[in-house]
Amino acid sequence: MRNGVAVAALLCMVFLTATVVLGADLPDLKGSWVVQASGVDIDKPGDSPPPVLHSEKLGYHEVEFLMVIDRQEGFRFSGYRESKRKKETLAGVIGYDHKSLYMVDADGTIQGKLVSPDHIEAVYLHIDNRHSLASREIMTRKR
Repeated sequence: MRNGVAVAALLCMVFLTATVVLGADLPDLKGSWVVQASGVDIDKPGDSPPPVLHSEKLGYHEVEFLMVIDRQEGFRFSGYRESKRKKETLAGVIGYDHKSLYMVDADGTIQGKLVSPDHIEAVYLHIDNRHSLASREIMTRKR
């Protein structure tokens, strides 16, 4: 009986220690990140024929803007993305592997991977009533 209690106590200690260690290596994402985005957007069809019939409605773009993560509590973080045209709030979580990042803004989603402490590679998908957009993004932390 004593051995059973000792083994149970040891297992509990190992489990709790492993949980603390796993939580300890979450990356710190706070800071300002320069985002370089390359993508394409299309207008939503309305009274006119679908955009595929009007190639001039396809918009390939290259833009640079700022992402600021100003709050992080464990795996949760928030901030904003700001360009010359608009500023949007941002909320996100770090995945269980401590490298995958999942973010949302008012009308889009971002899935990315932390490839180094100061470098994120991501894909942004945006949908609203007027257009849809898909973009690859490279995010570099400003130091």
